[in-house]
Amino acid sequence: MPTSDLDGGMNYTARANRRTRRTVKGSGGQSQRRPWQVSDDIGIARQVRPLVGWTQGEGLRRLAFALRPLIDRGLDAHDIAAELTGMAVGRRPVRPAAFITAALTRDRQAEAADEVGEELTADPATHPEWQQWLNNRPAETPGRTDEDRRRARLYSWDRWPEVAAHYDDDPDDALDLYGTRLCAYAVKRAARCAQ
Repeated sequence: MPTSDLDGGMNYTARANRRTRRTVKGSGGQSQRRPWQVSDDIGIARQVRPLVGWTQGEGLRRLAFALRPLIDRGLDAHDIAAELTGMAVGRRPVRPAAFITAALTRDRQAEAADEVGEELTADPATHPEWQQWLNNRPAETPGRTDEDRRRARLYSWDRWPEVAAHYDDDPDDALDLYGTRLCAYAVKRAARCAQ
C-alpha cells in the first residue's frame, strides 16, 4: 500500500527523528552531511553572524561550512561566537570563512603535534639535569622573622660589642636585625672604648 494518496489525501509517512540520524561516510573517509544537518548548520551560522562583527560579510553557507568543526564539538551559537571572538583579536579578516578554516586547521595540527611530542609536556622535575640542579643547590637559610628582630633588639643592649662587630661586617644585616637605635648605640660605645 502506498504511503500517500495521490487523490488529495494526507501523507502519513513517519519522519525519522533527526537526533538519531548519523552522518554517512562518503568517499575518502570524509563524512557527508545530510540535508537536515546542513540546514541546522546554517541556522547556527545565522545566530553566530550577528554576534561576531567580522563574520557579517560572509555568506551563511560558507560560514556554516567553516563552523562545522565547532558545531560537531557540540558548541552552541554563543560558545562559537566566543571562540571566534578570541580567534581574531585585533583583526578583521577579509575572508572570514577561509580565516576560520585556517585557524581551526592550525589548532588541530598543533594538538596533533602536542600529542606526538609528549616529551615537551613532560614534568620538568623528572628531567635529570633539573634533578641535579635541585640536589646541588645551596641550602636556603630560613628567613628572619619579626620575632627574631624583636628579641635581638630587646636583649642585645648588654652585648653591644657583638652588635658593633656585626655592624662592621655587614651593616645592612645588622640594621635589619638590631635596628638603627641599637646599632648606633653599639658603634658609639665601641668608638669610645677604642680611644
